[in-house]
Amino acid sequence: MTLDWIDRAFVRRTPPDVAEAPGSVGCVSVVAPSDGSADAPVGPAPPGGGVVDGVVERLIRAVPAEWDALADRVDAAARAGRRVVAVTGARSGEGRSTVVAGVAATLRARGRSVATLPRSPLLLGGEEARAARHADVVLVDAGAWFGPGPVRHSAVERAALGCDAVLLVRRDDAPPCPVRERVLERLGLAVLGEAVTFARVA
Repeated sequence: MTLDWIDRAFVRRTPPDVAEAPGSVGCVSVVAPSDGSADAPVGPAPPGGGVVDGVVERLIRAVPAEWDALADRVDAAARAGRRVVAVTGARSGEGRSTVVAGVAATLRARGRSVATLPRSPLLLGGEEARAARHADVVLVDAGAWFGPGPVRHSAVERAALGCDAVLLVRRDDAPPCPVRERVLERLGLAVLGEAVTFARVA
């Protein structure tokens, strides 16, 4: 499977309610696997990968259909038995935490129970692991699995323990890397798409 290319017209789009979000520096568009489904743009990511209070809520209000489309992808994977979805990329500041928070909030609004974790449930103990066992969907803010240089298969395999599917995140100023998708598929992980984030021009 090869990921479709992003619709570059969306790079110029800034939802009006989001333009004033303090500290927001980018937007996200999801490049879907080539299954004939449409791209689903979603909103900005704050600096440093963290979620600024109120920003995610404002993003969901500004572009609800886009968040719904991304949540649909994750929800469909969970209904097919792939309920632990890792959100990962190659470097810090890509907006992974914002994607996790936005998708979790959208799914919760639908009545789905969602656990958000910093690592795979297999690598956690205690209350977090218990909550994950009972959730409909588990979103793992998995950090960067793909550093500079060649892809390290064994490192990705260790990081992916307990995950069923992956949503990749890549900044627009970084080139696509199809080998990442192939490595994940060889490990038996479903690739739900690639969220491409980009800096907003002031």
